[in-house]
Amino acid sequence: MSNYELSDEEKKILQKHRELAEKAKEKERLFWIDEYPNYSIEDKTKYWVANIHHGMRMQGEATADQYSEFSVEWYQYVTSREKEFDFIFTMVVPRLGIDFNWDEYYKRIEKAV
Repeated sequence: MSNYELSDEEKKILQKHRELAEKAKEKERLFWIDEYPNYSIEDKTKYWVANIHHGMRMQGEATADQYSEFSVEWYQYVTSREKEFDFIFTMVVPRLGIDFNWDEYYKRIEKAV
């Protein structure tokens, strides 16, 4: 154990990070309550295209496995936010600009479906 104590400046920085994290969490909560439900199917599709494309690209760059974007937990999260996700996802995939591997996708989320 260390006797190191945070300086006042370090404490302020940590507090600022906590406040920013809380603001981001509240902003996301409000998005799902106030904004997203008012989207048309087309706008929802565009939202998910951008979200999934970004996630697959980032995962592909970080892990060389773009399908690591998908998991049981991910699927449970997105379907808790969008009850019609499976339907919307059928419109998302053609817009991703890749030869999407449905078998790989289902393998990653299979315990959730």
